[in-house]
Amino acid sequence: MKKNWLIPALAMLLISTACSQKEITSQNTESNKVPVTVAEVSKQSISDTIELVGLAVPETQVPLLTTSPLTVEDVHVKIGDIVKKGDLIVSLDSEAALEQVSQAQQAVTELENALSKMQEMQKTAENQASLSDIPKLQEELNQSLEKSQALLNGVDTGAVTSLDLLQSTMDVMVKQAQLANAASQAQQIPTFNTTELEMSLTQARQSLKQAEQMADATTITSPIDGIISELNVVKDGIATPNVPIGTVIQLEEIAATFQVNSYQVSKLKSGQRATISFEGVTETFQSKIESVSPTVNPQTNMFSVTVPVSNSELGIKGGMRATAFVEVENMESQTVVPMNAILYEEDVAYVFVIEKGKAKRQQVTTGFRDKEFMQIVDGLKQGQKVAVNGKERLKDGIEITEQSE
Repeated sequence: MKKNWLIPALAMLLISTACSQKEITSQNTESNKVPVTVAEVSKQSISDTIELVGLAVPETQVPLLTTSPLTVEDVHVKIGDIVKKGDLIVSLDSEAALEQVSQAQQAVTELENALSKMQEMQKTAENQASLSDIPKLQEELNQSLEKSQALLNGVDTGAVTSLDLLQSTMDVMVKQAQLANAASQAQQIPTFNTTELEMSLTQARQSLKQAEQMADATTITSPIDGIISELNVVKDGIATPNVPIGTVIQLEEIAATFQVNSYQVSKLKSGQRATISFEGVTETFQSKIESVSPTVNPQTNMFSVTVPVSNSELGIKGGMRATAFVEVENMESQTVVPMNAILYEEDVAYVFVIEKGKAKRQQVTTGFRDKEFMQIVDGLKQGQKVAVNGKERLKDGIEITEQSE
């Protein structure tokens, strides 16, 4: 009798153990599932205000350059200093440049002296030739010829003696000889060719100007009133032509610059109102879109949008993160998901689609967004479910447990 009751007891114990193991296994399986809240991909209207994210860029930025590699003698400012136009920024080694100026100046002086001497010699030779006497001698010869002709006319009347005629003839011969001598001297005047000397002087003056410009370039001054935003040299270092010595900016006017995709740019145009905010600045700014790039940047495959912002208090700094809410058309019946369903990896947007209790990673192309929803241009269909809260813990293919919000 004792053995009869033992068999049913053992059977009950085995059944109980099997059930308990099944429950434990089930509990372990459930605990491995990631709890998430889900949302359905739907068709909704996107608000007429879209959000853009970009950077604050000073509208005026002037790089400071050198034309040749030179040693830095001194740096007179530091980053953040306020400077006026003409203020000294950097001094470069000027010894070689000043030596070139001295040599070029000496060449100009020597050529100027040589040209002056040659011109003076030309003038002296012309004066010695007595060119001014030729017209006078010609007039005197004409008078003598007229007198001689008159005497010849009086020979027949006996009023003119042969002695008078001889004296008149001798006078004509003397005047002719004087005129011939003066003309001969004029033909023998030496000619001085100054053309080549004048060309050399012009070239020397150009070389002097270039040398002076190089000497001036060793003193780097600010071309505008502004702020030093960048310095790329140190004392005793080398300033090179291919790298700016520094940059001077003006912060009074800021360009909020945004990069947008082809879907966004189709809805943006100049003149649209925008509300701009900057990270770290409590004030918001009202402005309008100034420009929308008509062509895509081939490196980024994005379009540039610029919104000017007045910065009279200089609270906005270059490089600050800028956010713009731009008023655009209201778009009806767009495929959307909640904003917080979107994840990014290296600027590529993706979501986790929930299918049969598992998460599936799905890359998507996004469009416009408002404060609540993101437009999905490609990658999802209406009615699909996507993970929202808890999406960060998901991996492709992992099992999930749906939870209510």
